[in-house]
Amino acid sequence: MKLAVIVTEFPKTTETFILRDLMVFLEAGVDLRLYHLAPWRTDQILHDFGAEAGRRARHIPLFSPRSLASLATHPLAAARLAGSIALHQGREAKFAAKSLALLPAALRLGQELRDWGADHIHAEFAGHPATAAWIAHRVSGVPYSVSCRAHDIFRSQRLLEQKFADAALVRAVSTYASRFLAEHVPGIRQQDIAVIHSSVDVSAIAPSDPPPPEDGFRILYVGSLQQRKGVDVLLRALAGFDRPDWQLDIVGDGPDRAKLEALSAGLGLEERVHFLGQRPFGEIDGFYRAASVCVAPSIIGPNGRTEGIPNVMIEALAYARPAISTNVSGIPELIRPGETGWLTEPGDVAGLTAALCAVHDAPEAASKLAWQGRALVEREFDLRVNARRQLELFAAAGKGQAPQGARTVTP
Repeated sequence: MKLAVIVTEFPKTTETFILRDLMVFLEAGVDLRLYHLAPWRTDQILHDFGAEAGRRARHIPLFSPRSLASLATHPLAAARLAGSIALHQGREAKFAAKSLALLPAALRLGQELRDWGADHIHAEFAGHPATAAWIAHRVSGVPYSVSCRAHDIFRSQRLLEQKFADAALVRAVSTYASRFLAEHVPGIRQQDIAVIHSSVDVSAIAPSDPPPPEDGFRILYVGSLQQRKGVDVLLRALAGFDRPDWQLDIVGDGPDRAKLEALSAGLGLEERVHFLGQRPFGEIDGFYRAASVCVAPSIIGPNGRTEGIPNVMIEALAYARPAISTNVSGIPELIRPGETGWLTEPGDVAGLTAALCAVHDAPEAASKLAWQGRALVEREFDLRVNARRQLELFAAAGKGQAPQGARTVTP
């Protein structure tokens, strides 16, 4: 199979879930091309296991001479697509402007993929990558699919109806997301959407019991430092966590780091809270194994920005580490209270403190839930099973056999 995958940014340290899928595709013999809309991110880490995907990555320049020439090559398609974008996305000027800016480059991409003989185009995220895939499909005839995750569908649904109408396959990473789409996007039913969870390489992670209590209580947060991640809630919860032996490792970086460091100091936590920055994938294993509990205190940020199912919670349970998260989006499909972990309401400082106390005070009970979480990950979040399922659906899409959305919408 000749497969083109479109992403917004590459590399991106926090999007290991995409890299993992790509590596399984390559292992399966897929002839892969990876296209990224933004220039190469020199400030991000390309994890070692994704090196081969990196070698296949190509930037799509928006306004190169070849891209602009495609407007003359496909004048009718360009006019129709521009009109559709203006009609259906025009009330959100910022999104519409970006979609129109993509038009020349995506038209050129369609030509390139047709000349290459691509069998399928897959967009990671329903926003700009799906717009590029949709445009490329319209001029190439190559079937395309889209993965829907979180902010890409929660922030705005404009133009999704048109993009889904032409898609051979719409995939959601959670049942919650599939239900949301069916409720908010005309023309697509929940049964038309393939639910395939983001996944981890279960076979590569040997689970183990957490360190013994006498080694101290080590709390782990892995992820970006931005508002929707709720790290400020975790810090405030720890200000009321009166157990004497805890430490917090924060692995990740982001725009809110300075603000969070100031909050930590203001709460008197600077001796216990360690801001460790971005770390290569090879170092993450050690942090999980040293952890007594892993926390993803996600909230709903501005413009509906929030999580799908945090990959770090899947990883935590794969290591058999107790996990605490929030009742947001698809998270309850993984973190099930009393079964695989603890859920609090987003922004509930006291609730998060109580959950931390529960894990700290009853480590054997917490470990039991974590092992049950490992079993759930093996059943539903196994990378090789889920990535192969995607490939099966991509192949079926070319034969018209994949789950499809409505075909009644016209631009």
